[in-house]
Amino acid sequence: MTTPQPFKDLLVVAADKQIQRTIETLLSHRSQALRIQQIKVDVLRHPQKDSGCRTASEILLDPSRNHYRKAVVIFDYDGSGENSLVPEDLESSLESRYESRGWGADSIAFIVVHPELETWMFGATYTQLQQAVGWSQPETARDWLVQHGYLVGDEVKPKDPKDSVIAMLRLAKKPLASDVFVELASRVSLARCQDRAFQKFRDTLQRWFPAQ
Repeated sequence: MTTPQPFKDLLVVAADKQIQRTIETLLSHRSQALRIQQIKVDVLRHPQKDSGCRTASEILLDPSRNHYRKAVVIFDYDGSGENSLVPEDLESSLESRYESRGWGADSIAFIVVHPELETWMFGATYTQLQQAVGWSQPETARDWLVQHGYLVGDEVKPKDPKDSVIAMLRLAKKPLASDVFVELASRVSLARCQDRAFQKFRDTLQRWFPAQ
């Protein structure tokens, strides 16, 4: 791990490679769509993944406290080991904890994705989703998901986004790799994503780094 340089705008701690590359893509190539200014950012992966982000983010945050203006920690709720607090309360609890460790008020945000990052993929149109996963079936991906019980009626996204994406990729003989997330992060309309965690991520960035 390289030593972070001083006075960068933002440190992001990500739970895994999929989250890391998604955030890198959004911040490197979609700042205008996010309606934020260009910022200097480092995105680091936590060695203990989701549970480490919940219980031990200090191993990356504490050494960096004087090198960044702001920090964001992003992880999936399902892998975090939490079973008593809902995502919003977990975020508030963690933000209070790290503010008391020296991160100032409104200088750190925790983003808990529920259930997991695949939820963000369904902010894309189904045409974009089909392109990202290499869809080649005669029916549309949405029709296929409905036919096989992953999607019900007029639902916009499946109740189990990860299983749905894995099933689609299995048909395309592709792994659940970070490249799929990068493809979508590069192309999707960010205004369409109604996921609570994504909206908090976007709104936090807009507050901290408004477009000039």
